[in-house]
Amino acid sequence: MFIVSKFVAIFLNPLLWIFVGLFFVWRMKNAKKRKYVLGLWILMCFVLTNAFVLEKCLERYEMPFRPIAEGKIYDCAIVLSGAAGYDSFSRSLQFSEAAERITEPILLYRNGRVKKLIISGGSANVFPPYLKEANYIRKFWIQMGIPEKDIIVESEARNTSENAKYSKEIIQKYNIGKNRLLITSALHMPRSAKIFNSLGLIVDCYPVDFKLKRIKETSYDFTTYFMPKTSALLGWEALLHEWVGMLAAKI
Repeated sequence: MFIVSKFVAIFLNPLLWIFVGLFFVWRMKNAKKRKYVLGLWILMCFVLTNAFVLEKCLERYEMPFRPIAEGKIYDCAIVLSGAAGYDSFSRSLQFSEAAERITEPILLYRNGRVKKLIISGGSANVFPPYLKEANYIRKFWIQMGIPEKDIIVESEARNTSENAKYSKEIIQKYNIGKNRLLITSALHMPRSAKIFNSLGLIVDCYPVDFKLKRIKETSYDFTTYFMPKTSALLGWEALLHEWVGMLAAKI
């Protein structure tokens, strides 16, 4: 299943769709059909590079911020990896744009909102090297002052389903209480929460790393509506990945 998901992910790249569509337009001999397909290709390019359309889709899917209830303390926070990589030259952890997955648990622990931190995530690579991110995050947390005894590492999971499966095994092994907080990117949270809950691992959600900036007074200008943005392609790739993943989780 892991290999299949990686194969499917290749075809969720919007840039690939644009190039494949252009190839079909170029190879089409029938002038009438070619004009029709060209129109569809232009429309697809507009949608995939339009920040406004992407934002409206994110509003309907990405989980908004959920503050922790006043006075509530969790027995553990389950943190999903996917926010950093190890650089062998500098021999240090290199954060991605999802760095809040790693930094926010530190604040929650120091503020006394969680008792233990479980970091779940191995290597998502199909081929070597198999660098297990959870091990490097554990080292970083210790450097940030988190006691080693309060960090539990799960370094075998390769995807969200395995995150849930192995995290459940760890919670049962260490007999950790029922108050659990799940921490991952806001876009990834709907699918993650569904998978965790479907395995009987009931969690409260604490989304971080928001792609959508929710503000009271949203303003749009000409560039938002009509100018193509390369960042929209990346946003669509992430959103498509979650949509397909959510569909697979329901099957």
